[in-house]
Amino acid sequence: MKTKHLKLALSLSLLTGTLPVFTNFQSTDWKKNTTFTLDSVHEASRIGHAKELLGNQEYYQFATQIESSKDLNRRLYNQVLRSLPVAYKAKARQITQTIIKQSAQYQMDPVFVMAIIRTESLFNPKALGRHGEIGLMQLKPDTALWIANKFQIPYENADTLLNPHSNIKLGMAYLNLLRDKFDKKAVSYVSAYNMGPLNVRKLLAQNIKPQEYKSKVMENYSKIYSRLAEKRSEILVAAH
Repeated sequence: MKTKHLKLALSLSLLTGTLPVFTNFQSTDWKKNTTFTLDSVHEASRIGHAKELLGNQEYYQFATQIESSKDLNRRLYNQVLRSLPVAYKAKARQITQTIIKQSAQYQMDPVFVMAIIRTESLFNPKALGRHGEIGLMQLKPDTALWIANKFQIPYENADTLLNPHSNIKLGMAYLNLLRDKFDKKAVSYVSAYNMGPLNVRKLLAQNIKPQEYKSKVMENYSKIYSRLAEKRSEILVAAH
């Protein structure tokens, strides 16, 4: 198990405590001759959540090996753009902006949010789960309605979950709620997002730590960070 964690930490080696706050990214959509901006990634939140997910020992062991990157928001946009189905590439900016903004609000690592989305739906906004889950973060309509009422997030019906912006807002509010319920213990709240808090508590009562889903999420977390570390300077523009 330690070897597995060691490999994970190595592959996440671009995480660092020495990075500056990322600057706003501006790009031009040459087909429409318009410009758009992306918020900066909130660096303290990103690093704090990364330590929460990995543990301080693993994080600090490799943090000094990391090369600084001043354009994470652009890199996140590029990854979202590459990951979305063709029909949704025009929404890459909005989706990236929502991830960055909501991550700052909840003090999360936006790369972790992307890992959840990849694990749940492979970035397909129309994805439908076996048990009625819908959209990017695979929420059930009854859960979404409950979250919407609790946190006053706009929600009309199940079709709302097909809207990437709304789906992410609701999904991250739910994820943050679970994070608070389980005292920021990643193995618990990440698993609870998949199997429900009651099932996680039942396992914990038997001294069993649920690992399968968290392992999948952390594998995607590692893969996305590895891709972000690639030295690619191009700025992609969504197709229309």
